[in-house]
Amino acid sequence: MARYQAVNLAYLPNKKIIFIILFILIIFAGWFYVSAHKSKQEEYIANKDNNALAVVVDKTSQYDADTDADGLKDWEEALWKTDPKKADTDGDGTNDNEEITLGRDPLKAGPNDTISDKEDLVAQEKALADSKQNTMTAIYARKFMNDYLMLKTQKGTLEDSDKKQLVDSFMSNIKPLEVEDKYKLSSLKITQDESKEAIKKYADEMKKLFIDDHHTFIDDNAMFKVLLKKLKEKDSDYGEEVLGLNYSASMYSWLAGQMFLITTPASLAKEHIEATNGFNNMAVGLAGMALVPSDSVMAMAGFKLQEEQIKRANSAIKNIQTFFSKYGIFVF
Repeated sequence: MARYQAVNLAYLPNKKIIFIILFILIIFAGWFYVSAHKSKQEEYIANKDNNALAVVVDKTSQYDADTDADGLKDWEEALWKTDPKKADTDGDGTNDNEEITLGRDPLKAGPNDTISDKEDLVAQEKALADSKQNTMTAIYARKFMNDYLMLKTQKGTLEDSDKKQLVDSFMSNIKPLEVEDKYKLSSLKITQDESKEAIKKYADEMKKLFIDDHHTFIDDNAMFKVLLKKLKEKDSDYGEEVLGLNYSASMYSWLAGQMFLITTPASLAKEHIEATNGFNNMAVGLAGMALVPSDSVMAMAGFKLQEEQIKRANSAIKNIQTFFSKYGIFVF
């Protein structure tokens, strides 16, 4: 098992790692992750344009293509560094897929093409030394690719269940970005006056902030989808989308700051601070999502944080409106 691990790391294509890992994530997730995940979305998220991966998931020829008909998909050839237009890259009479299945090197002509333990160690050290990427994507990708290549070496042909297992493992390992709540309940301006007039004054301030002032908020999920699509298609013209996500992040951060300035009735203080921190943390998630071009896994962690915090803020706002309803006040 150790020998396979060394070989797999040696094959890892460091310079193309970000594109390849995102491409595989998108393709595999299309069938195994997104469909299951989407069904668990809360209605608010669904109405907000669904999962950001769904738009870029399509069963394209890129997934099915095997140009040289050797049993390796073209995208798999990129991982093994074999020639997608040549069934037998090293010209030793055994096609690339068969060599991998037999634990042989598809880049080295046989019959003595089994990499020795010593060569494994040298190759592994060189691969790690050559990799200058310390991004979350590079770290996760090394693990994901290593798992894929080892499984491919062992089984030859991967079944849908194998791919599902790889994707489930990969996606479950990507946790939402960690963030500490910025705003503390102990620092919020709280009033003990809960007369109808005091509640209405609070409601009017919330209405002014959320409704009357007509602040411009972009469709951040749509922007994220475009970024994912552009990266998948190797389109480097993503400046507008990156700026858009960062703008959206700044707006939610500003919104949270304005909310924190509002004097809040004691009965609504906990919900108010929940919503405030939810919006502020959404800003952190959005800033992470803007990193798609340089660190796609970090972006996915940001997306997961944003999803999580949208639900949190939305739940708090709904509870605030429920409280308002008792006084015949309707804001949200």
